[in-house]
Amino acid sequence: MFQLPVVSNELTKTQIKIIAEDSVNQIANNGRVIESADALAKMELLIKEIKGNKDYIDLLREEVSKYGKSVNTASGTKIELAEVGTKYDYSNCGDGQLEDLNNQLQIIELSIKERQAFLKALPLSGIEVLHMEGIINKVYPPSKTSTSSVKTTIAK
Repeated sequence: MFQLPVVSNELTKTQIKIIAEDSVNQIANNGRVIESADALAKMELLIKEIKGNKDYIDLLREEVSKYGKSVNTASGTKIELAEVGTKYDYSNCGDGQLEDLNNQLQIIELSIKERQAFLKALPLSGIEVLHMEGIINKVYPPSKTSTSSVKTTIAK
């Protein structure tokens, strides 16, 4: 049976990468691929929930601030206070030029989406299109690529 490696404070990026590769090899050897995907999805969600929890962030910020603006753990991980996700609200600026530009941008974005939808619907053989300048060009649908993967959804 596959056993998760012990996670300790001393792990470095290189060590984590080695453990991950070893874990994948063990999963491949023990045949418990589905169970592993289930456990990984749940661990990933758990970590996301903890790291996104306001109380946890407040506790961590308070603890780090005791050491200044950052702290280095015994294993070399640097944890630092940071302002992230800075946003600007331009709605109260009263700048007519910015409003005009935003309106133009919305019109252009809508035009682009409509044109992209048109191009996606074209046959693979393409069609001839007459441009405003009187020039006829043959246009084709966009090429499409994707990456095969797996999606996991945890029950509520």
